[in-house]
Amino acid sequence: MTFFEELWSQIGASPAGALGVLIASIVLYLIFTLILQVAGPRLSANPSMLSFAVMALLGSLVARAILGNTPTLVGGLIAVITLLVLEFLLGRLRLGVDRIFTRRGPRPTVVMVHGHVLLWHLRHLGLRETQLLTLLRRGGVRHVIDTDLVILEPRGGLTIVRRGETIDERLVRNVRGAEIIPRSLMH
Repeated sequence: MTFFEELWSQIGASPAGALGVLIASIVLYLIFTLILQVAGPRLSANPSMLSFAVMALLGSLVARAILGNTPTLVGGLIAVITLLVLEFLLGRLRLGVDRIFTRRGPRPTVVMVHGHVLLWHLRHLGLRETQLLTLLRRGGVRHVIDTDLVILEPRGGLTIVRRGETIDERLVRNVRGAEIIPRSLMH
């Protein structure tokens, strides 16, 4: 084997190996995206050490599986380019779908009204009341009754309307549960 053949075996990929990396990248990207779509709100809202460890482990397994039997430079480049292209295309698709179906996908969700936790909305998001209370403390809430409206955002943040405040109607148009927000809280 010549020097360049040996070098190519270390950094290159056969056509079958390149196709394998491409297919694995596409399939595992879609599966990982689905996992994040389903578990994302719960993981973002109150990530525990266990959920962080599970996500890191999942990411590691996916990364290793994408690269095939023998990771190489060319295989890595194929994987990176494929993932970036998929992310770009899926982002464009999401924008298009959001324009057509504004009620699809993760949406902000009303989780408290006048200091009362809406347990059915928390269950829908896969959250427990204790997790919400932790987020409220982090958001500077010292008394639950001081919150007239709490909206959990898709990435885990909270929008808190405190007693005596109002919120612009336009800001709650695409919020799940907007119909139960008292008119007295909106202007």
